Amino acid sequence: MVLSMRGSSQKHNIEGAFVLVLFAVFAVTIVAVLALGANSYKSLVERDNESYNKRIITSYVSAKIRNNDSIGAVEAGGFARPEEPDGIDTLHLYQMIDGQKFDLRIYYYDGHIYELFTVADNKIEPEAGNPIMEAEGLSFTQEGSVIEITAVDANHITNKATVSVRSESEAVL
Repeated sequence: MVLSMRGSSQKHNIEGAFVLVLFAVFAVTIVAVLALGANSYKSLVERDNESYNKRIITSYVSAKIRNNDSIGAVEAGGFARPEEPDGIDTLHLYQMIDGQKFDLRIYYYDGHIYELFTVADNKIEPEAGNPIMEAEGLSFTQEGSVIEITAVDANHITNKATVSVRSESEAVL
């Protein structure tokens, strides 16, 4: 009787060891799959963030132009006045409010993209604007109703966009 109990005990020990090894293999496999999934997710998030950051400046400016889509309401040029180059490429978006002409200026200055809403032809300094986001540069080229936007983000990535003023109606300015 004693011999048969000893054999049964060894059989249970081997079965127990086998179950533990099987559980350990299963646990290691789960951890490996989770680690691979986490790395894949991290790489996708980084790629999406890079893509978003690359296009955010040009998307923002393009949307502003499209919102102000009227002949004569969009001009690119110098900061103080579009026709006077002064070293600060600026997009001027004009609109009339209560009979007064206003100028929304979007420009690059001192490491940031700025936005400044002021009365048109107002003599004001660039630092008076509101910084929107960090960047390395922003420039505009205008040929007729077509405006090319060139933006360099804070990660030194350059992105370009071309926007056309398509409206055939003139702004009430």
